[in-house]
Amino acid sequence: MDDANPATGEATGPDAGFQDPTSLAKWTKVFLYAGIAVAIVSAWEVAGGLELYGGVTALSILWSLVVIAIGLTTAILVLMWIYRANHNARQLGAADMRFTPGWAVGWYFIPIAWFWKPYQAMTEIWRASVNPSDWGATPVSPLLRWWWGLWIVPSWGLDGVDLVASFRLDEAGFETVDAATNLVENLLDIPLAFVLVAIITAVTQLQTAHHRRQSEP
Repeated sequence: MDDANPATGEATGPDAGFQDPTSLAKWTKVFLYAGIAVAIVSAWEVAGGLELYGGVTALSILWSLVVIAIGLTTAILVLMWIYRANHNARQLGAADMRFTPGWAVGWYFIPIAWFWKPYQAMTEIWRASVNPSDWGATPVSPLLRWWWGLWIVPSWGLDGVDLVASFRLDEAGFETVDAATNLVENLLDIPLAFVLVAIITAVTQLQTAHHRRQSEP
């Protein structure tokens, strides 16, 4: 994790300096859109329109590999973008940010704290990108609340429903509930990706605009 200048909040380690987020943001959005396509196909399959998991076939294996590859790559790219966005906010002059670039990513992997810390870190990134010089007084966009709600519900709420169903229902009942929660999860992944694309686009544009103005003679 980068060291920070306590007076300015800017990184002082080897990665100090504004890093152009444009290319990273572009590829992150490409894979988010690919995830939308996967969610649509998966929802169609769960609803009975397709037979991708009817047995161990070449098609089912290939589809499973595609889903895993897109999901893993998307997660890595999103976390890389979060790290860079936090880093750049500091380089633009945002002082006294609570979350370092490393912890803006790291809180996603800390049990219990992952329910609210990543959201707090993202709100800092948003505020500092809108107004680096006075980010603490900057309001948070409703987009962030939608993003976090759409992330928490499928990630934890629906898994909890499946867990309760596995203890309380017979096999047939559990399979019905599991299919329903899978369908809802896939459907919620679609607006989640669109909202995250909007956040990434806005923050990237804000940061590059600030950097361009600050770099002008």
